[in-house]
Amino acid sequence: MDWRIVIALLLLACGAPEAPPADSVGEFAGAYDEIIGPDGRAAPGFSDADYVQLLRPDDIPPIYAPEFVASWEASLPNDELVIGLSIDGDARAYPAGILYTREMVNDMVGDAPVLVSWCPRCYTALVHQRPVDETGTPLVFGNQGALYLGAMTWYDHGSGSVWSQPLGMAIAGPSSGRTLPLLPSQLTTWQEWRAAHPDTLALVVIEPAPPFRGRRPGAEHVVGVVVGETAAAWPYERAASGKVIQASLGDSAITLWLDDATGGIRATTTDVNGNRSELPTILAYRQAWLNFYPDSVIEIPN
Repeated sequence: MDWRIVIALLLLACGAPEAPPADSVGEFAGAYDEIIGPDGRAAPGFSDADYVQLLRPDDIPPIYAPEFVASWEASLPNDELVIGLSIDGDARAYPAGILYTREMVNDMVGDAPVLVSWCPRCYTALVHQRPVDETGTPLVFGNQGALYLGAMTWYDHGSGSVWSQPLGMAIAGPSSGRTLPLLPSQLTTWQEWRAAHPDTLALVVIEPAPPFRGRRPGAEHVVGVVVGETAAAWPYERAASGKVIQASLGDSAITLWLDDATGGIRATTTDVNGNRSELPTILAYRQAWLNFYPDSVIEIPN
């Protein structure tokens, strides 16, 4: 049995430190037949055969009320991998060891409601912006306990729709086809992130989290970008070599490089009008990337 599932069961038995903002997960998470069944709504291209329900929703409990400490209070090894996020000067570090067991964090960074998630099977550490309703209340997400195309899925506490983590898209339920904006973040070491952001906060949990140290991406990983309906990826080792990658994707010019300050891979896009903006990068296992973007090309630059 996957040891993460064992930890999840222990958390359920002992009581997770953060409770969902509701009396019952069942209020939000739709039953499989209701969401995916003959009368359920599904996004275009959704295949029932690619959906596998492994656990009950929130058996791997997300973090609904995250707690943080200042960088000098964090007891993280220098080589611990973290997801680094900075919005309007508010810098946060989410240790991969915590996310490996909890997988999801509903958080507010700056004034932005975000969902930080990690799919261990795909090695995708992603940050999406959560939508808000007409009252300004952010939508809350839970762990669906299912895989779609081999990757984790979420459910939302509003409609119970099921979402694909790598796509950031609702694949079944009332919100089918809706997507969440992907935000730039960096997977790097605690030492590098803290050096670049000395005022960063670090996520902490009460229960012990196994270390996730020194396991930097390698030959089996790619770094991808998505512009509109077009996607492309490059071998991680090439992207992290220190050489700047220049490419064209649709009508946009892409620049991909290793950020020496943080050790993460960053990208920018320049459109036909010369407007330049930061582009989120997606780090993933090569096969996981191809599962979701089968028509994309894994570029081997000269």
